[in-house]
Amino acid sequence: MTKDPFSSLHSANEEIPQIATHSPIVLFFKQKIGGTVLYTKVQDGEILSFEDEEYKALHKNQNFELMYVLNGELTNLIEDKEYLFHAGEGCLLNTQILHREILSEGCNVVFLNLSPAVIAELLDNDSGNGPIFQFLEQNLQSDGQWKRSYIEFSPTLPYQSENFHIILDSLQLEIATSKIGKTYFQKGLILRLLDALENLNQFSLQQIDLDLSKEDYLVNRILHLIDSRFGNISRKEIEAVLHYNAEYLNRLLKRQTKMTIAHYAQTVRTKKAQQLLTSTDLSVQRIAEQLNFSNEAYFYHYFKKQTGLSPNQYRQKFTF
Repeated sequence: MTKDPFSSLHSANEEIPQIATHSPIVLFFKQKIGGTVLYTKVQDGEILSFEDEEYKALHKNQNFELMYVLNGELTNLIEDKEYLFHAGEGCLLNTQILHREILSEGCNVVFLNLSPAVIAELLDNDSGNGPIFQFLEQNLQSDGQWKRSYIEFSPTLPYQSENFHIILDSLQLEIATSKIGKTYFQKGLILRLLDALENLNQFSLQQIDLDLSKEDYLVNRILHLIDSRFGNISRKEIEAVLHYNAEYLNRLLKRQTKMTIAHYAQTVRTKKAQQLLTSTDLSVQRIAEQLNFSNEAYFYHYFKKQTGLSPNQYRQKFTF
């Protein structure tokens, strides 16, 4: 981003750019519009934006980076692998992970950059002890032995978390203000944001090890694709994303889990239907729509075949 007045690129190795911000807490927004990207930066009481070509170099960040897709989808090239993220999904990277994003048309994504010093301060205060906080603490205490891993997250149910968006919007307002006490509000909201990611009713988390064997990596990706699509994904769609033959992927999954792609997808789809029936007051018709069943009648027969109960019977029996 040669015109970017917000960040500087520098590295001892000219082949590996490093993006540096000049504040401990910064929000970036990127939106793909036509052939260009609208960049917006919220930092130190200011909101600045400009349009430019998409930044295409693999790079590292001086700060920890939390990425969250607001709309559309993007491909994140992380080290030597490709990961597809849809709206409501995202990841948390440490400062040593090489990456770059390729946005689809209309994609809108936000990045929260946090300095190691801010992370250390948050961990010393009222932080949790779940996988997000453990990941941050491990990377702070690594003494240079950074793990080639990151955290990936996706919605637990087929809609984005309203609570997460409220916290994110509040954080943006606090970073954009110059009012007294802003630093305390910002850090409190960051803790709440990270805590929301650890809420199993809102997000599913997975730590991705970039040094997995080829087979383990592919099985990991298959499981994630099925989970993040709530079981509504075909073998051909998985084949298209992972660029491997569907039958080969099916054999890998069955060898490690004893389940075929179709069986695992069926299990996930049923589980999500059960969660929606017992944790929400959505109508059966609306649940069928959320899980992309062709109609309510098909969902009814599908669910009864899997559980032995109709959707309404299941809701009455297991809702407390």
